[in-house]
Amino acid sequence: MSRIHGRRALALTLVATVVLGCGAPAGSRGAHPTKPPRRSAPASAEAKGKGSATADEARNATLGRRGDWKLTSEKVRTVAPLVRDAAKRNGLPEDLVFGVIWVESRFNPRAVSPVGARGLMQLMPRTADYLAESIGWTGKHDAFDPEFNISAGAFYVAKLIDRFSGDVDLALAAYNAGPTKIRRWLADGGLPPVSVEYHTMVQTARTFFSAGGGGSFEAPTTEDLDRLGLAILIAGLSDRQFGLEREDDATPFN
Repeated sequence: MSRIHGRRALALTLVATVVLGCGAPAGSRGAHPTKPPRRSAPASAEAKGKGSATADEARNATLGRRGDWKLTSEKVRTVAPLVRDAAKRNGLPEDLVFGVIWVESRFNPRAVSPVGARGLMQLMPRTADYLAESIGWTGKHDAFDPEFNISAGAFYVAKLIDRFSGDVDLALAAYNAGPTKIRRWLADGGLPPVSVEYHTMVQTARTFFSAGGGGSFEAPTTEDLDRLGLAILIAGLSDRQFGLEREDDATPFN
């Protein structure tokens, strides 16, 4: 197992553990989890236990991050028809497009990154111009317009999957940093940790946006969306550096 795949497997295991541990899965209502054996309190319990400065700091940091998400089920439902149409046109699973949007913007259509990427799927200005021409967008395009942003972003994801021979993880890493950098990093020995974290987060997030048993999409509840965010946070995956490598490329496939 390569170092990159090993790290991804560890990250996925951590995320799965946290996600499954936060609330009972469907069909298990009424089940009682097995209680861990009781352990004696450490000698420094007063310094580390409930109500301590360490616990307060951790809780406040977590709540602070949750406040930044401001994500509700209604925001997901608002763009769901656009995701469905764009996914169908580009031969993509809907949950993959939802996963990218969650990681990129937390469904905030006015999101702007430190390097200038815009909208739900965080398109750079010159790249957006290229994508608008590629999809035959008529009239002036606006990266903050959810319809254009999702149409262009989904097209870009599909093209990247094709360029990387169907490898979705590499395509996602390329969406984050650009295809040229991904090829160079692979030639130099493998993806950097931030790229592995990016595609791991998208692949994890998409599991929360899968269609129900009847095949029709049902938006995750606001509580489920909170669980997803907390699971990612607790697993140690950070999105603070995502997109900082992104280039404003007018010809990303050349």
